[in-house]
Amino acid sequence: MAKKVIKVYYSSNCSPCNDVMDRLKKGRFASDLGDDTAVDMVDIMTEEGFAQIEAEKLEKVPSAKHEAKFCQIHIDEELDAVMFTCNEKTPQPPDEPPDDNP
Repeated sequence: MAKKVIKVYYSSNCSPCNDVMDRLKKGRFASDLGDDTAVDMVDIMTEEGFAQIEAEKLEKVPSAKHEAKFCQIHIDEELDAVMFTCNEKTPQPPDEPPDDNP
């Protein structure tokens, strides 16, 4: 099965974006989409990135999308990780086994 991809739109001159990007570059993220999730980082300051935010009609960064759905971005300071919520379920923290009790 192909990995699910979350596109994260950022700008290097945005402080909240830098907080998110620092963790993503270290692989410190989790998603409610599951363990087979990848992150595609899109710099909006590039020509390609700017074209993408115009096409997606994004109004702020950082922003995240999976397919046609926006995802919430949260930084868990205790885990030093970015948490993405794209489906309404709570994502499992990185490096921790899934909770068997729903």
